[in-house]
Amino acid sequence: MFTELEIIERCLLLYSKPGRWTQKTCARDRRGKPVPVFSPEARSFDIEGAIRRAAGEDDRGAYARFVPLIKGQISKQPFDWNDQNGRNQMEVVRMFQDLADEFRFKEAP
Repeated sequence: MFTELEIIERCLLLYSKPGRWTQKTCARDRRGKPVPVFSPEARSFDIEGAIRRAAGEDDRGAYARFVPLIKGQISKQPFDWNDQNGRNQMEVVRMFQDLADEFRFKEAP
């Protein structure tokens, strides 16, 4: 099982290329069709999908652990914030970067 910081870093890796973020569903294939998060065809992910994919299929509770952490960053439910009109991938990346910084600061001696 990955640590929270490792999951965040894996989410950032997922979002390192343009077009890897989506709205209104956890995951989409390259044509934009919704697919399961762990499908080999999945190419873009919303916040929930990215966390689930980054945590791995065996860590079913990862997203539930992240909801309060993300709410601390954005003051909303993650799926509402993710799906808000005008939201973009860079804003989601910044949110994950800020969350990663919090974990790095906590882990510093």
